[in-house]
Amino acid sequence: MYHKVADDQPDGMTVTADMLDLQLSYLAEKGYETISFLDLKGSMETGKELPKRPVIITFDDAYENFLTHALPVLKRLKMKATLFVPVAFIGKTNLWDRGSEKILTAEQLKRIQDDGLIEIGVHSFLHRSFGELAPEDMKEDLENCFNTLEFHHILTSRVLAYPFGGYPKKDPEMNRQMKEIFAAMQLWFAVRIGNRINPLPVKDRYELKRIDIKGTDSFRTFRIKLARGRKNPFA
Repeated sequence: MYHKVADDQPDGMTVTADMLDLQLSYLAEKGYETISFLDLKGSMETGKELPKRPVIITFDDAYENFLTHALPVLKRLKMKATLFVPVAFIGKTNLWDRGSEKILTAEQLKRIQDDGLIEIGVHSFLHRSFGELAPEDMKEDLENCFNTLEFHHILTSRVLAYPFGGYPKKDPEMNRQMKEIFAAMQLWFAVRIGNRINPLPVKDRYELKRIDIKGTDSFRTFRIKLARGRKNPFA
């Protein structure tokens, strides 16, 4: 799980383009093969085998720096990735953080799909935590996402990345209602943080875990996270 990519000044949510290049090149060297959520869905439905070491690379928030800094690295390495878009902020800035960093426009989102490497998913409509929404609000949020992306003719995979990693984890009844809504809306998957490696076959398609890659991670920490899911496996 990545967020921002920049020339320099890495932080908790920002890796440099050189760091990204080093990390993804390491994946390739170690025999990992990138897949999309569409690939995962197809494997679950048809039984088609996935690569021996499959990995899904994700970027949250659809910052403009994905186009300028991450996409060239992905294209050079011929790697797939999924970009999760906070749909109401397309062509605007990261207003949910009261920020001024540019979010990709609809035209830019369509353009990055031209070579078939980049898959578009949703990061909610207004970047609100699903841990704080009522079931009917979750449904409305997703409807707004998919209707807006369809209006812009943006090819979309029906996958949600929970904003802030939030969902009703500690409320079993709310969790059940949420997943019923997801299934009724034919949502393929939903991804959280979790910092664990997902075993196959997938047990819960609406609680797929991701490994949080930070710009403050050393390359050694990145390798440990890749192998174990987190820096400290006992945490």
